[in-house]
Amino acid sequence: MSHLDHDMLADQAIERLVHLHSGRATAAERMAFNEWRGQSAAHENAAREAEALWGALPETRNAAQFVAPVRRSRRLLLAGAVAACVAVLAVVALPRPLAGVYADYATRVGERRSIELADGSRVWLNSGSALSVDFSTGERRLALHAGEALFEVAKDPQRPFIVRAGDTEVMAVGTRFDVDARGAQTRVDVTEGVVQVSKAASQPLRLSAGQRLSLDERTPEPAAVQPLDLDSASAWQRGKLIFNQRPLGDVLAELERYLPERILLTDDALRQHKVSGVFDLDDPDALLKTLERLQPVTVTRLPWLVLIRPAPRG
Repeated sequence: MSHLDHDMLADQAIERLVHLHSGRATAAERMAFNEWRGQSAAHENAAREAEALWGALPETRNAAQFVAPVRRSRRLLLAGAVAACVAVLAVVALPRPLAGVYADYATRVGERRSIELADGSRVWLNSGSALSVDFSTGERRLALHAGEALFEVAKDPQRPFIVRAGDTEVMAVGTRFDVDARGAQTRVDVTEGVVQVSKAASQPLRLSAGQRLSLDERTPEPAAVQPLDLDSASAWQRGKLIFNQRPLGDVLAELERYLPERILLTDDALRQHKVSGVFDLDDPDALLKTLERLQPVTVTRLPWLVLIRPAPRG
């Protein structure tokens, strides 16, 4: 199928789906849509893409009534739906910026920042992150409210260095480690030295260089300790993302933190495709271009959304 034919079917699928959710669709029109999608595998794929995209935009179902029932391109239809639910999407996107209101240090989406602390330690904040610092004569305590931070700790045996993320605490005396807090999940990577990881209602664990531990606030016990690829660990600090045979679903989740839009993969069959490559964080557009070059996908950027779908064959 040519690009033109694929886009034409995608246009038709979106147009029909918008009408079906408008509140004006009849039973006959719903049956007609089922018959339309059953005409061929290409029709069915276009219908599934449209349904996945529609479901990824919260509350856009009510926005359909604002879209005139005339044929338009997918981009215009979706832009109208997105515009109608900007307030809802803004609420979804706000937690990371809001954390910056009360934090001592914060980064915008796509921004990375290096900070030297009063004790000589250094912190690198990744995209969309927020950190507070509370040093006293007895301890050095920090709170990672959101995002990811790499810590290079100055030695001071009399004042332990403690980072809290959610219900997880990471303590080090002199070492280099990374804490990544995403909602209920926290990941700790150790690249130098030793840290002690404590979680409410579980025994403390010691992690050494080359080890990774993942924790979830919804489960009492942490996952098993995993080996850490030191060659690619914290590559974001150098402005790179390095993937070695990583599932496409994981890669997209990582890329999303550097983009203002959300990423939607319309075909779950692609989620386990392995990706190897180097991505340049200083050029967000290049992230998506590199992805298209590495994988059999087409990337479409819409307001608030990046749509990843299988590349047309032929």
